[in-house]
Amino acid sequence: MKKIIALFLLLFTLSFVSFQDVNAAFRLYETTKETSFVEGIRHTKIVGSIDMDGLVTNQVINYIGANPTLYSDINVIVSDNFYDHEFRMSGLPTIIDRVHERYDNFRVIAGVNGDFYDINDTGQPLSLHVRDFEVIQRGYGGNRNAVGFKDNGEVVHGIPTFDGYELLVYNDEGQLKKRIPVDKINQVPANENEIAVFFDNSLVELPTLYNKVVMDGIETKINKNLSGYFGKGTLVETTTDAVDIADNQFVIVGNQFNSDDLIAENDYAVVQLGLGGNWDDVRFAVGSDAQPLVIDGAANLSLNAGASWDFPAPRTAIGIKSDGTVFFVVVDGRNKPDGMDGVKLRELGEIMAHFGAERAYNLDGGGSSTMALKDLESGEYVILNTPSDLRIRSVANGVFFVKGEQKEIPAPIPAWPDTRDQLAMPSNAFVDSMGVLHFGAVEGSISYSVVVDGKETIVSENHLALALPVGSHEISIRAKGGALYKSSDYTTEIVYNVYPQDINKFLDLLRGFASNNVNP
Repeated sequence: MKKIIALFLLLFTLSFVSFQDVNAAFRLYETTKETSFVEGIRHTKIVGSIDMDGLVTNQVINYIGANPTLYSDINVIVSDNFYDHEFRMSGLPTIIDRVHERYDNFRVIAGVNGDFYDINDTGQPLSLHVRDFEVIQRGYGGNRNAVGFKDNGEVVHGIPTFDGYELLVYNDEGQLKKRIPVDKINQVPANENEIAVFFDNSLVELPTLYNKVVMDGIETKINKNLSGYFGKGTLVETTTDAVDIADNQFVIVGNQFNSDDLIAENDYAVVQLGLGGNWDDVRFAVGSDAQPLVIDGAANLSLNAGASWDFPAPRTAIGIKSDGTVFFVVVDGRNKPDGMDGVKLRELGEIMAHFGAERAYNLDGGGSSTMALKDLESGEYVILNTPSDLRIRSVANGVFFVKGEQKEIPAPIPAWPDTRDQLAMPSNAFVDSMGVLHFGAVEGSISYSVVVDGKETIVSENHLALALPVGSHEISIRAKGGALYKSSDYTTEIVYNVYPQDINKFLDLLRGFASNNVNP
């Protein structure tokens, strides 16, 4: 009898024990499921319910995904609407517009909101933000995960590693001239071998005698808590005189820095916290929450923190499959009457595992959750989910599937000082009657830069078909030398006039009349 009572008490006790790491019972029930493809991007919408350990909730789930490792013209990028040296928040459609302004080689097909951000009106992302190899933001602290995208479609994820501040100097073609460690930020160099960079918030007086290279900021960013700096700019002057740092300028300080004209008039330089390890060649990156949603293909049921982690809410997440597929999920919430209950973070992890994620991370959610897809007929972007604010919320950044090839990274200069021979300029440039530009080939060139009215086109051959509107156009050409030769100077601009069709006919008539009346 005592054994029976003891067994009963043991079973009674176990019924109240919570085993956090035991796999939860999860089911996704689909009332409707619709799938379509837009230029290689899959969109699936599911209306239904989920059952998590017996708790059934109604859900509307949108999925977009593609495999950038299989197609070079499908890429994942991260962008923003930062301008005037400020972090700024904007709705996802505005950020899409900025993508098109920044990159004429990309067309956005779909995207979602990105990282969490400082809600005190700075719009500053809380985690890593990399745009086209430039580490704009390092993030707060060192415990937040990020997802990075490389040119070959490879995805890296986890807590980023950093190699310290660096100065990168590029020529006007984007060739890296030299990479130099930066020893101090807003502090005087400790000795003649150190390099320091001072930003416009510095309260330290710049040292006398040292060279001071003043840079006019194209883009500068200073973290609100002064934990990170970014500067990109062009040369103003090199001097040993006293310098007052103007707004949005930064000054590079070193004993004899730039005595060799490393930074020249048409160059630009970047000061940033360099990424290290497997992150060093990441082109774009977005930050995420502190704990993964999915680890090794299974939902992370030990997850116990994050944005309102144990309360149902609208959610946005990014997943990576074992075959290289990248996908995004937005779950609607805070709208029970329309069957949009929202999910807790563990439930979101189960949904991401259901879609095949090997690894998944939580992005900003709540009213920020937004998913857009291009309508090919109208050319407009449709918001696929139902934002809980009943409007599109302004966010810090977004992550996008884009169609188009990544621009090739120019080969770096082999060494500095640059002792390469310079190529000759292209000669005998003219435009034929069919509107095709021709010029003489240059031995040793790898390609040619043709600038028409300030816009550059790179061509591999010594000709280019022009499709220009009526008017006067200025054209100049240079031969590009790659790593082996210095590129040539640009040719003197030639002026090419495009006339209306009726004037062209009149000019042809005049030419014909002139040729028929030439004296024998």
